[in-house]
Order: sequence, then C-alpha cells, then structure tokens
Amino acid sequence: MKKINDSINLSKKNENFSLPPKVFNIKVNNQAIFDTILFERASRRKGNHKVKNRSEVRGGGRKPFAQKHTGKARAGSIRSPIWVGGGIIFGPNPNKNYNLKINKKLRKLAFLSSLTLKSKKQAIIIDEIKMNKISTKEFIRKINLLKLKEAFKKILIVSESKILYKSANNLKKIEVQKLSCLNIEKIINADAMIISKSDIKKIEGMVK
Repeated sequence: MKKINDSINLSKKNENFSLPPKVFNIKVNNQAIFDTILFERASRRKGNHKVKNRSEVRGGGRKPFAQKHTGKARAGSIRSPIWVGGGIIFGPNPNKNYNLKINKKLRKLAFLSSLTLKSKKQAIIIDEIKMNKISTKEFIRKINLLKLKEAFKKILIVSESKILYKSANNLKKIEVQKLSCLNIEKIINADAMIISKSDIKKIEGMVK
C-alpha cells in the first residue's frame, strides 16, 4: 500500500491536493485532547442509576416494637437506613448532572490536534466513497479496493451519506460519521481516517 502524507494521497485524482497546514500541521496540545475526551464522555452519561430512600422502600410505617422495656435500641421504623432492607441515604439518583464545561477554543484546539496526530502518522486518506444503494457487500468491496485492511484495523470514514452509514452499520472495525458528529475519541482511536476534499475545505473554513 502506498504511504500517505500531506502531498501523497491514495487516489491518483488527489495527487495535487495537499492538506492545509493550519488544520493538519499545528502544535499538538495533548492536554486539550484529554480534557475534551473527558467532556465528551461526561456529556453521554445518562445518570440513570437510582437507589430507594426510606420513603420508597417496602415496609410498614408503624413502630416495630415498644420504645422501652425491651432491652433493644429504640427504633421508629423498619424502613430506617440502619435496618437491613431499609432505605439508602445519600445514594446515587438520576438528578445528578455529570456534564463538564470547557470553552469552544479548547474544543477546537483538541479537534485540530487530533487531526494533526493522524496526519503525522500518515493515517489521513483523501478519498470519497460513493454508493447508490444500501449494500454491506458492495461497501466492503469498495473498502478492499483501497487496500486499507493490510495496514489499518480500525477505519473512520467521514461522510454525510445515509446509504454509506447504513451499509457500514453492522461492521465492527469500520465506522461512518458525519463531519458535524465527529468526536475527538473516535478520531484518536481510529487507525485511519478517510475524508473527502470537500469536508477538508469545510474544516478549513471553520478554522478561519
């Protein structure tokens, strides 16, 4: 397989196209990448864990035994947190907000840093896969023509095509994402990234 860098691309039609340095050749900020990945993970947390407090557990509301003359510690309810099977105090609840805050400049820096890392590893492939109908078999055939599986195991394809997305939906090692939905962790984890010239120009326009 041919090596790919800023000026040498997989497709012959893209030989004269070079990656813009202000997008794919900036000073990498690893801390920005780390912070943004934490931000993205936190934003996906649903907070759906829940425990029952003393007002929600099953059990009678009456006093379990007399206040005095039993030799036991006084108790007002079997739903008390100190009883086995009682309510939980200060347990997790779905009202907790896990979202983190980072500014837009840091997120943009992390995005460009992750693209720069891919470029330095020669893992940016400038190409555009087009399909007329949903077909996983045809999609795999087109990927095999690029001969990427010999060098890369996990491939990220940037495309707005729903046909492409549905054709690759059940493939574990290949993922199709819209440019607007790209996150830093997916870029970092991918061994190779296929992106079209038009999407590169869109990113370049976002940086201005």
